Amino acid sequence: MTRFKLFKNHPALCAGILVLTLLSTAAYAETTHLATTDGGFKTTHGLTYTITSDEMVAKGPEHRTDQFGDNPYEISLGALFSDDGVVMVHAERVANQSGASNYQDLARSKWPDDSFRFSGATCIDVSAAEIEGEHDLEWLRDNGFEPTGPMVFVQYYATTNDFNDEIVITLLARVDACTPELEPSEKLAPLRDSVVVKRAD
Repeated sequence: MTRFKLFKNHPALCAGILVLTLLSTAAYAETTHLATTDGGFKTTHGLTYTITSDEMVAKGPEHRTDQFGDNPYEISLGALFSDDGVVMVHAERVANQSGASNYQDLARSKWPDDSFRFSGATCIDVSAAEIEGEHDLEWLRDNGFEPTGPMVFVQYYATTNDFNDEIVITLLARVDACTPELEPSEKLAPLRDSVVVKRAD
């Protein structure tokens, strides 16, 4: 259920997307759902995938618990970094097994495979003030990627049939400016081409 709080301030995102607030009192989780593998990461919960790159640098994973609405989550986070972009990987589980990770309102995606849904690519201009309190964006900054200024962005979501285990793959890349002529999906294509996402089960 990783949808960044700050993006609700940008009207370019689809109004139908529910943006849930991350609590600031997150604690580390004992349960982990993401492990390192050659060139990247492997998810270890009910959706087993590898997310790797020969061109990017892997950092993480870190593990924590957090609360989205009324539902507790176990969250593992890692990312693949390039000079001008990042591919974030979240492997998450709804801790109370309520089936809260339901993305059937989103369109199906052909990438990484047709089990994923996506939010649609867009361009946003993020200020330093908007990062404060956003765990994932602060984590990117702490790991050497400054997520401010104009950037193109898209998230891809896959879940188990019971909507309790999920994978969220976020592509984020810097651009010169958010203009009407910009095609966010085209700008994100080099990141997609740099990453291999495969089922591992």
